[in-house]
Amino acid sequence: MFLFNIKTKLFLVLVLVSIVPIVVVSVSSYRSYTKLVNEQTSLVASTTIGNSVKSMEDILQNIDRISITLLQQSSNATVYNTVSDELIKLNRTNDQYEIFMIRSKLKLIFENILLGYNYINGLYLFTPDGKWISYGNGTDLHLDYIALRDKWYLDTIQRKGDLYIGEVGIKPYIINSKESIGFSRALYDPNNNEFLGVFMLDCSMSIFDGLNRDPSPSLSNLYLANDAGEILYSSGDNKFDTPLSSSLITATQQVESNVQYKSIEDNMMTVIQKVPGRNWNVIANISMNRLYEEYNISQKLFLYVAVSCGVIFLLLSFILSNLITKPIIELTKMMRKTKSHRFKTIKPQVTWQVDEIGILYHEFNKMMKDIDTHIRESYQNKILMLDSQMKALEAQINSHFLYNTLESINSIAEIEEVESIVVMTKSLGDMFRYSIKTDSELVMVSEELKHVENYMAIQQIRYGDKIKFDLNVEPEIHNRRMLKLLLQPLVENAIYHGLENKRGKGSITVRGYFQGERIVFQIQDDGIGMSKTQAEELRQALLQPPEFVTVGRRQMQSIGIKNVHSRIVLYYGKNYGLTFETELNKGTQITIEIPAYWEKR
Repeated sequence: MFLFNIKTKLFLVLVLVSIVPIVVVSVSSYRSYTKLVNEQTSLVASTTIGNSVKSMEDILQNIDRISITLLQQSSNATVYNTVSDELIKLNRTNDQYEIFMIRSKLKLIFENILLGYNYINGLYLFTPDGKWISYGNGTDLHLDYIALRDKWYLDTIQRKGDLYIGEVGIKPYIINSKESIGFSRALYDPNNNEFLGVFMLDCSMSIFDGLNRDPSPSLSNLYLANDAGEILYSSGDNKFDTPLSSSLITATQQVESNVQYKSIEDNMMTVIQKVPGRNWNVIANISMNRLYEEYNISQKLFLYVAVSCGVIFLLLSFILSNLITKPIIELTKMMRKTKSHRFKTIKPQVTWQVDEIGILYHEFNKMMKDIDTHIRESYQNKILMLDSQMKALEAQINSHFLYNTLESINSIAEIEEVESIVVMTKSLGDMFRYSIKTDSELVMVSEELKHVENYMAIQQIRYGDKIKFDLNVEPEIHNRRMLKLLLQPLVENAIYHGLENKRGKGSITVRGYFQGERIVFQIQDDGIGMSKTQAEELRQALLQPPEFVTVGRRQMQSIGIKNVHSRIVLYYGKNYGLTFETELNKGTQITIEIPAYWEKR
């Protein structure tokens, strides 16, 4: 019901009116900010990759220039001999001294090249007949190495003078070799186009230092890969010669020369650009998730602002809804109190309002006074009627008992003519006096128990030792008050409907004890009990509310259990009454519950 009261509804309306715009503005602002971050990141990545591609172009142009101009450089300061002339001599001699002299003449040229480019590990010349000359920066070729059948050598010759780019890795034919990449070119005599040999440059991986311009090193990876998808260089943990993912290989195949490829898939931004004239691709992968985590200060700022505004509007909504609905809630509480007939007037401090709520207060106050007056008059009349009906019920019980008792006296008088008649008449006199007491409907529990003992004294004279009677009531109950004539009709019912038709002896036990703020009495017999059908009929009868007519008329209902239950409900209310448990041929237990009164109400 809390979700449907007016205070909650008004609070929810105010919350929706205030919170929804905050959420919309915050989400829109955050999306705009995210879009701006993506655009700026894409721009920086594109610029970085463009610079990296330009750097690779410069490096490859240097390699081209070195390998192309090598043949035209002079090997002697006094006599104009080119490297081409020295290679022709090297191809035509096997004399070790001449080979040594040729190597000495070329030394200055190769040393200048090594000193000019710190990323070159070594320079190597291979003749068509297998001879070679090497100039290394701490490296050299193995003495028994023959390159004529190696794949890189054959691929270089097939390119007919074009630059061949080898694979990245450690070359087993080079002493002290480290991770490197080789560039080689077939050399031809410029005069007659005679094949003179192969020139190779072994370059360290520092040749790619120009690529190490990662825009966000902690957020992205920068790759240099060929068209086959093999990684030549990586700024991350990817190993060289390992293939790219299938999605990146597909993307590199879609890239055109001098055009950048951009895409964002699975929270990953990819920017790709080809190196002009080569089968190389520079690739940048930027994780958008990590980017947002790295720049989540703005996200937190948006969140803090939105939450702060939300909390403020929630408090304002609560205060306003409480201020507006407080008079209505007070009026509602007063209306609910009418369920218990506690009619009260409205508090004066809230009746100053002159709006619609104030009118409701005044009109409700006037209505409560009118209803209270009407109920008081009706209630008094109803009490008089109930009192008359209670007396009628008691008279019905007394007349029935009188008939049964006189029949017992008559039977004994005809058969025995003994002094037991004295006991019976005394007990009967006490019972009559108790029944006709009119000073109050309530009696002491001890008086009600005495009335039951008088009744059993008469019945035990009649039945002798066939009926055993036990009275087990807590002493503390004796000084409490109860409605009279509740226990004796039930004991009488146990005898005539439970034990009289039983073969052999029987017993009746009356128990009394406290149960919280209630007094509980149990009347138990071991007689013939009731069948399931009889028990169900009696339960249905007990569920029926007492019906009354005008004073002087009586309802035709059975004397006993139903009668006692009706009197308890009429006097104490629906929360009290009579229940029973029964089993055929085993007996019946009747339980009554009444409030524990100390004195007369």
